[in-house]
Amino acid sequence: ITEALESLDGRAGVSPDEMAQLEFMFLSALDRSEHGIPNLERQIAESPAAYVQALALAYKRSDSGQDPPEWCIDDPEKRDAVISAIHRLLHQLTRIPGTDRDGKVNAEALQQWLTEVRRLCAQYARVDIGDHKIGELLSHAPADEDGVRPCIAVCEAMERIGSQRISEGFQIGIRNARGAHWRGEGGAQERGLADQYRSWAQRRAFDYPYVSSVLEAIAASYDREAEWHDSDAKVNKRLRH
Repeated sequence: ITEALESLDGRAGVSPDEMAQLEFMFLSALDRSEHGIPNLERQIAESPAAYVQALALAYKRSDSGQDPPEWCIDDPEKRDAVISAIHRLLHQLTRIPGTDRDGKVNAEALQQWLTEVRRLCAQYARVDIGDHKIGELLSHAPADEDGVRPCIAVCEAMERIGSQRISEGFQIGIRNARGAHWRGEGGAQERGLADQYRSWAQRRAFDYPYVSSVLEAIAASYDREAEWHDSDAKVNKRLRH
């Protein structure tokens, strides 16, 4: 599938929107693939409405209002399949809106995208889940030139909003991105991660206090995990002897 999509990508007569549709059709197969979903990510990064529609298909409203008819899928089997695909899509999204071809994030473009997404989420009663998923998406932000994550453009956007739900989503996104990993005995790895995020928190504290608090919360969670692994290692050592 990757080879087929690579062959089609950029070919005359095949539009980026058509490529995005193909990537959505083969979403599960493309997870962690070499091709990925670049056209689909670009489409969503350029269209706040497309992102909010995806959220609306996957998550119910927080009130008793009605969504647009075109968002409703009557066939239960088809609806379940679409919901499953949307959850995979939201999990696979890593492109930060406003990212240019060089991989740099334009702060103004990102802020415009976020403002419209949050406006539509409020209109369609998805404020909490919208902010949570925004936080998860922003957790994929690249490091800045000084090596600190997230980059300044994302720091500015997060600082301007200052949402607790974005903070929660960002923290979950960071934790999930770690994935499966080899570990030694005790919590040394987690202490190293705690030190890294605490260092970043300190370097962002003056200009971006909200972002700094989010990074400090991540560091504190790794501190707690390190303590748990230390205790677990001590118990296992006593059991072996």
